[in-house]
Amino acid sequence: MKKYLDEIDKKIIEGILKGKTQSEIAESVGVTLRTVQNRIRDLEDKGYIIKLKEGYWIADYQKLGLSMLAVVFIDIDIASKDRIDEVVEHFKKLDFVENIFELVGSGYDLCLIVRYKDLEEYRRERRKFMQWFKKNGIRINHFQTFIASKTYKDHRRTIIV
Repeated sequence: MKKYLDEIDKKIIEGILKGKTQSEIAESVGVTLRTVQNRIRDLEDKGYIIKLKEGYWIADYQKLGLSMLAVVFIDIDIASKDRIDEVVEHFKKLDFVENIFELVGSGYDLCLIVRYKDLEEYRRERRKFMQWFKKNGIRINHFQTFIASKTYKDHRRTIIV
């Protein structure tokens, strides 16, 4: 029994997280449906993915090595505030940006929740953020990041009352 994720496992997990069916995953990865089914069962057994209901899984990001969360606050300069929609659209395209919030009643305009593999990936992507702002002539006053050190609860609201 293998103890690491190979490229096929990673592609299967990515397909699951993108909401693809097992048949779609098999076709895109280039393996049989039975192979995908067997590997999914193995990934569940090892705790990389957690089955919520038939055909729907979530990832254990800590087990996958993607447990570093950053909360990023961005204060856009007054001269660039009219371009906030452009900034939001750019960040919406980035897979590791999980949430984008426009803030009201704060000195910051945007808040991002970003998931990274490690500090090095954070540094690399932060440089890309800054280069994108500069390249597009969008001025920012402050760009502040807080790194979450430990997760105590990871939950999405389920009560609608």
